Amino acid sequence: MMEAQNRSDALCSAPQEVVASINIPRLSDTPILVNIQSPSASKSNSNASISLQAPTLHYSMLSIPLLLLFTIALIAATLRKLLRLYMQQQQPHIFPASTGLPPCDVPSHPIYGHLWHVLSSPDSAKYNSIFVDHANSSGLSTLRFLNTPCIGVLKAEHARFVLRNSIERTGTSMFSRHFKRALGKNSIVMIDCGETSKELWRTHRSLIKVGFTKNAVNNMANKVWQVANGFTSSLLRECAKNDQGTKQGSYCAEAADIFKWVTLDIFGKVAFNYNFGCTDSLSTTPLAHSLNYTLEDSNTRCKAANLLNPAYQLYWLPTKRNRDYKHHSQNVQGLLREICQQRAQEIDNQKNVPDDHTNLPKKDDLLTILLKSKIESQGAKRDDTHDELVKMLLTVFFAGFDTSSVLLSMAMWSIATNPSIQQECAMEAQDASSTSSENEPSLHEDASHWESRLAYCRAVILETLRLHPPVPMNSRILNKDVKLDGCTIPKRTRVYLPITQIHTDERNFARPTEFLPERWVRRNATNNRWVARDYKTEPSFVENDLAYIPPANPQNIFTFSDGARNCVGHRLALQESTMIFACVVRDLTVNVPKGLVMQKRKKFALAPPMEMPLILKRKGRQS
Repeated sequence: MMEAQNRSDALCSAPQEVVASINIPRLSDTPILVNIQSPSASKSNSNASISLQAPTLHYSMLSIPLLLLFTIALIAATLRKLLRLYMQQQQPHIFPASTGLPPCDVPSHPIYGHLWHVLSSPDSAKYNSIFVDHANSSGLSTLRFLNTPCIGVLKAEHARFVLRNSIERTGTSMFSRHFKRALGKNSIVMIDCGETSKELWRTHRSLIKVGFTKNAVNNMANKVWQVANGFTSSLLRECAKNDQGTKQGSYCAEAADIFKWVTLDIFGKVAFNYNFGCTDSLSTTPLAHSLNYTLEDSNTRCKAANLLNPAYQLYWLPTKRNRDYKHHSQNVQGLLREICQQRAQEIDNQKNVPDDHTNLPKKDDLLTILLKSKIESQGAKRDDTHDELVKMLLTVFFAGFDTSSVLLSMAMWSIATNPSIQQECAMEAQDASSTSSENEPSLHEDASHWESRLAYCRAVILETLRLHPPVPMNSRILNKDVKLDGCTIPKRTRVYLPITQIHTDERNFARPTEFLPERWVRRNATNNRWVARDYKTEPSFVENDLAYIPPANPQNIFTFSDGARNCVGHRLALQESTMIFACVVRDLTVNVPKGLVMQKRKKFALAPPMEMPLILKRKGRQS
């Protein structure tokens, strides 16, 4: 006892530091210090401290095995998932046999499924192998988009039922995000119409459709006719320049280019009474280039080859493409915002001046209609930045610019390869431009009668839309279980509508692969003019008349979709395409190079021709 006490006293009275190591498992390398002040040391103003330092527990020796185990587990889980996907892809029955849907015998990728089939050209064998070759007798086919079970339909009645009973259209984020950036996330073409966004879509749709009513579009007819005539005047001027040259009064150009110029000018004229100047110069002006660039940039970033390229997918990278996109986007939005502000001020000025004293010109363009509708709906809560209207105008441009250019390119191909049809169109266009009747003036006097005066030209446009739809694919997400010809399609299934294949299916159109404008029009026995046919009253066949062409049902055309989510600007699209087409064939003979084979390519949602060089000659010249 005395010995132990002496050791304790010695420890307490020692002025030096005593370090004791105690093995305490800890997660920190910080030592534990315990200061003990001895009574004797306090008297001598010296400190005695005991430092208890826990040894460092190094996990670096364990981290490598743990990392290896985690990596092995991750690889194993991935392999299991890939194996499961592979086994699923090998099963021909994509849907349960109880649904009655047909199996799919087309081999699919274990990850992408039939993605590359869907994204291929609508005229390719790969595309048709899914939607046509393996469809059952009811025109139903099954496929996998990535790992999602989907179906395709070929019957017009099935397509119509799907489009009229479902408005949801969920896009793939890797594609849609680029167009949302350009057009805005609340653009009516980008809203998916799910449960949370359905009301938002209805609000925007009701606002924009005011500018595309039948009366509103008829009021735009004279402007469209004016631009179309100016376009052909420029083409004739170019032909005249070459009268003494080797081209013998012809003008050669790529169809996509020249029709983009005229559709751009029509968009500027009918949307906000602005002249881009493309048809006057037959070239892309700087501002028109900026407008075109914003659309083409989104299409380029959505190409399959660019989906994994950071230079195309990341907007914050300091690349030339991103700088150019920002520059052109600011140019376009700045112009549209300035025009919106000026037009809103004009509307306010007209309100403050009595009707019998105002000298301000009344405008009836799309922007004025949309502004008045928006001002009425907003009341005192006005958006002076007009960002929403700017996005709406860009949406109208996006929806109608490339599609009209592709449509007119294919229409020119159709008449260049059918000279008799071209001659009939030219005769009708010349008559409509120069001759007036008691009930209908010439189109130079009043272009609002274009449908009756250009019935055959309109039929050519409809037949082009049938055989060569600019947008060859549409889709919907079913919001409930649906039965089609005894087959049950589960809720939330994506239904694909291959429009080209629907339009060339013999169940929907007689002699489906032939280019026959006469399926839409017939001769009027009274005045020998072309008039629209009525499929409800005319017979579908005539006995012993093999040359008889049955009337077509216009409801079987799905180029402009159908149901509540159809193309809001389809009237304007038909009007401008018919008028441009009529003016060209009235004044010029259209040819394509001999031996040219028309091939289509996939441009995101569009299917334009690979190339379509046109040879335009003045009337009276030898073709």
